[in-house]
Amino acid sequence: MTLRFFSAALPWGWLCLLFAAIVALSGCQGLRCRKVSDESINEARQLSLQARDAQQKGRWEQAEEFYASAVTRCPTDERARCGYAEALWHRGAKIDAVSHMEEGVRLSLDDPERVVQLGKMYLERGELHRAAVQAEKAISANRQLASAWALRGDVQQAEGSRTEALASYHRALCYQPQYPEVQLALADVHSQQGKPQRALATIQALADHYPAGQIPYDVSYRQGLALRCTGRYRESAECLAAAARQPGASVELLYDLARSQALAGDKAGASQTVAASLRQKPDHAPSQNLQQELAGQQGQMAAVGRL
Repeated sequence: MTLRFFSAALPWGWLCLLFAAIVALSGCQGLRCRKVSDESINEARQLSLQARDAQQKGRWEQAEEFYASAVTRCPTDERARCGYAEALWHRGAKIDAVSHMEEGVRLSLDDPERVVQLGKMYLERGELHRAAVQAEKAISANRQLASAWALRGDVQQAEGSRTEALASYHRALCYQPQYPEVQLALADVHSQQGKPQRALATIQALADHYPAGQIPYDVSYRQGLALRCTGRYRESAECLAAAARQPGASVELLYDLARSQALAGDKAGASQTVAASLRQKPDHAPSQNLQQELAGQQGQMAAVGRL
């Protein structure tokens, strides 16, 4: 009834013009929305690039600000969301970080690499079951993803399932032969199983791929500990000394270096190193005990010398 009346009231030519105007207006609105959306995405991506650059330079506060702006500009940008989660995690805001990473995984449609990132967060929070679920999900999506097998191995190691962890780590290395985190984890499992020679061989294979003088801190540190476990004290001290020359040497490293120096017969060097350890942390009990032990040995030697 209404349409018939409307059609009768207006000539067909006018109706066609009216319809064309409505379509044109709708199209303009759609184009404007699409333009705004494209601009938001581009701005978010530019902000994410700036954030990534700041992150690589160690400017985490600045990176977090850029990522936060990117997420505000385009809440559906998966890269901005996951980058923001990483920055929050670095600051220690782990609950918020996990929440944003979960949203990032959803936005990525369960991209296996994002799933692994989320699983690592769960693992560090001690949520082993949830971490295991993410590992299996990532493996199901991409069975050749080395990081997914590494995550599975880390979960199994945390659960105390060392044999299963070894199998997962070896699977990860099949797909990515040079994978320092996995190689060090593999060496740890061998050490825990009472196989110091295997642990040492694993770490040395990793160290051999670095140019002389450029072996990373953690690799030199682990190599030094493995050498000490096999009774090669002088070589252990050399590796640990190389690690200690790098920036950020921890009090634990200095203590281990002093211990290896003492076992190698370098009591004077051990005394100097343990003193440096205690300057860094005066209440470090292992260093205090070692210093007392070394002082006692020196006292005994002095007493023998007077006889």
